[in-house]
Amino acid sequence: MFSLRYLLTIFFLTLSLSVIAAHLPDDIEPGDSVNDIQLPLTKTSAAELIRVEKKGKILSVEKKKVKGKSVFRIKVLHKNGKIKMYSLDPSTGNAPH
Repeated sequence: MFSLRYLLTIFFLTLSLSVIAAHLPDDIEPGDSVNDIQLPLTKTSAAELIRVEKKGKILSVEKKKVKGKSVFRIKVLHKNGKIKMYSLDPSTGNAPH
């Protein structure tokens, strides 16, 4: 009788976990959404890309012309209290050269 209760308990716990797991995406890892960013970057997508890569709080995003090319300048507050500026080329998503 004890083993039947034990088996039923394990069965129902396993069943409930599989029902919960069925609602979760199975191929998403942290940071995967960055791989889905479309080019050319917008202010929002540039900020999200830097936020994920640099792990900081976005303070501002500006679009400027540098040497005749558009560049996003993103100001980030890091956990250590330092503020850094990052630049992204909207057409490539990389730092401008």
